[in-house]
Amino acid sequence: MGYRTPDSASRAMLLNSELNRVVEILKTRGVEKVILFGQLVDGRVGSTGDIDLIIVENTDRRFLDRLGDVYSAVQPRVATDLLVYTPDEIERLVGESSFVREAVLRGRVVYEKNS
Repeated sequence: MGYRTPDSASRAMLLNSELNRVVEILKTRGVEKVILFGQLVDGRVGSTGDIDLIIVENTDRRFLDRLGDVYSAVQPRVATDLLVYTPDEIERLVGESSFVREAVLRGRVVYEKNS
């Protein structure tokens, strides 16, 4: 069970503040893109809402290793789900995985390198 705020508006403010902090850290890592998906994009934030991010990063690290690296760098202060893919993986998964495809299509790019 996550930390509860009194109402969804307060929770949304907290999540957006944390999102900004996390994106700044990810920028310093040199990630290619950060895509926000889930309830924060849809505006359906409940009292236990979380942050859902797809991070696209050029890396040769294994999936679980890169997850550990990013979680260690970010040190989330609220419930946060991170998925870290390489550019090749995200391109392939958009074609193969309905979950990833929907997250990318319905999500919102909150950071893109060189744009």
